[in-house]
Amino acid sequence: MDLAHRIEPARYLIMGMHQSTTETACTELLKASTLIPKILKDEAQSEPFLVRTGSKSFYATITAKRQSFPRFDPGCMEGATTRAKALMQKLLDQDLEPSHTHNWGPGSVLVIDNWKMLHRRADATKSANRILYRVSVMEGTA
Repeated sequence: MDLAHRIEPARYLIMGMHQSTTETACTELLKASTLIPKILKDEAQSEPFLVRTGSKSFYATITAKRQSFPRFDPGCMEGATTRAKALMQKLLDQDLEPSHTHNWGPGSVLVIDNWKMLHRRADATKSANRILYRVSVMEGTA
């Protein structure tokens, strides 16, 4: 999730390819609703994570009753309890197939609902550098 380190992350992401090659790594999308299996839903709603954002770090859960999105970014979220750390590892260890794979080409554009879809770059070990433009669109309610 982009901007998971904000109290309210960006609602939409608009990404556009400026420069790519045939070896450019694709972007994988996963429906956020498939990230958390039923057996882990209670933990996702109750286990605290420290969301690091410099001097304005805060605590949050992955899901919350009045939250329209799951907050998920292992890069800025650290489990505050042993159970939260284990939850993060369980989620990362899942072998989930992407809901959609976007293959980049010159001039291609991808619009993502950041609250409904998780995204990542696929394996880039054999990929040439790429240049993407990215615009974050905020919801504006927080």
